Amino acid sequence: MNDQPFWPPPTRQASAPLPDRVEVLVVGGGITGVNLLRRLAERGVRAALVERDQLAFGASGRNAGFLLEGTAANYAEAVAVHGRAKASEVWAYTAENHRRLDQALGGRAHYRRGGSRTLAASPAEEHQLEESAALMREDGWPVDLREGSILNPRDGELHPAEAVGALAADCLPGSIFEETTVADLGELPIAADEVVLATNAFTGQLLAGIPIAPVRAQMLATAPFTGVAAELPTYSDRGYRYWRQLPSGEVLVGGWRNTALSEEVGYDLSTTPTVQGHLDRHLAQLGVDVAVTHRWAGTMGFTPDALPLVGRLRPGLSICAGYTGHGMAFAFLCALALADHLSGGPSPEKWLDPARFRE
Repeated sequence: MNDQPFWPPPTRQASAPLPDRVEVLVVGGGITGVNLLRRLAERGVRAALVERDQLAFGASGRNAGFLLEGTAANYAEAVAVHGRAKASEVWAYTAENHRRLDQALGGRAHYRRGGSRTLAASPAEEHQLEESAALMREDGWPVDLREGSILNPRDGELHPAEAVGALAADCLPGSIFEETTVADLGELPIAADEVVLATNAFTGQLLAGIPIAPVRAQMLATAPFTGVAAELPTYSDRGYRYWRQLPSGEVLVGGWRNTALSEEVGYDLSTTPTVQGHLDRHLAQLGVDVAVTHRWAGTMGFTPDALPLVGRLRPGLSICAGYTGHGMAFAFLCALALADHLSGGPSPEKWLDPARFRE
């Protein structure tokens, strides 16, 4: 049994000497970090990225590869949390994130846009999905409601680690340094005028008091299955369950952390019998009878309001992190917004401002 993620990591970057100084130092080699580096180079900013392990080692290479809209499990929940206007604005932001990421990938990373399914796991959730569909249509988000589930034709899927590798390939040669640790912000491996923490769940290890909590998620993957286990990437039980089937037949199942919420916290990347048992049972319910080849865990960064932190924390230190399990829906556009701001552009959207938690 393989305890590594199903997605092979990107090819390691060619080694190069560390520069003495850059204008911006990006810490963290996930989709946020590499896109920050890529955009800063486009803006003419001299920048470098350091990653303590390998690119996509964290959540960017350990997720299911969904490209879904929004922050919550459904639109009605987002409206209840954020209010109608803000929920619609956030939803539009993730839709634009998807469009821009699609454009940047240019067909790479096995990207495809066939839609997604959100399936009710209870009568109460079915009622909420009906409410969501009505609200979405009123707000200009066309969806289909079929047999207690929402079909969103705009959602997509990809190979997440390959997406990181593709964006890294667009960066300047010699600007990415893997296996380069930052253990203390006072002792940087490269001097910089500005440091950006693109460290998501691990931000708290570098900066005390940051409102990002580490939350573990577990997944498994199977050998190719010749039947149809999932026609579309599927979400259920308010986002606590998710699964998809690749064109090559492999089935990926993740979630069920709500069955052990007190255990699924922290930085430990071990899998557990409790959650993996639920994943195995769901495979059986889907009729999948092939071997499980991979079991793995990843650490997500959750914020109190389920929205990312993007902007300056103090002079010389910025952050782009805290995606609450929706990194693929936010990270690309958040990185663009921060890179543009650091190179003289406007501030990111106010609802992303880290200052909202300052008190």
